[in-house]
Amino acid sequence: MAESKLTLEERHTGDVTILILTGQMLLDDGDLAFGRRIRGLVDRGFAKVVLDLGGVTHIDSSGVGMLVAKLKTLKEKGGDMKLLHLNSRAESLFGMLKLFIVFERFEDETVSINFDSHGGC
Repeated sequence: MAESKLTLEERHTGDVTILILTGQMLLDDGDLAFGRRIRGLVDRGFAKVVLDLGGVTHIDSSGVGMLVAKLKTLKEKGGDMKLLHLNSRAESLFGMLKLFIVFERFEDETVSINFDSHGGC
């Protein structure tokens, strides 16, 4: 099987997982790797996730669909998912799809890892 076009690096700050995504999140590739990683986090008891998307060069509709599906999974476990460092292309895509209604987005990691208060930024 070919290597995924998406790499995921994981680190933790308290009970918050920061996932650093690099590469492409595409149909039957990056979307599946991301889904497996979130499933593994939930299985280990981690439900608060900050996605650093600064290194994502391309995301297609299946990648976006996987983000939304895994957001639902995390919320069912009492957690949430926040977006960090979206590039201008991702900003446009998420805005066009009205996904900023369901995802909070940040440019500052320190602010993004605060899951206690859900106010606007």
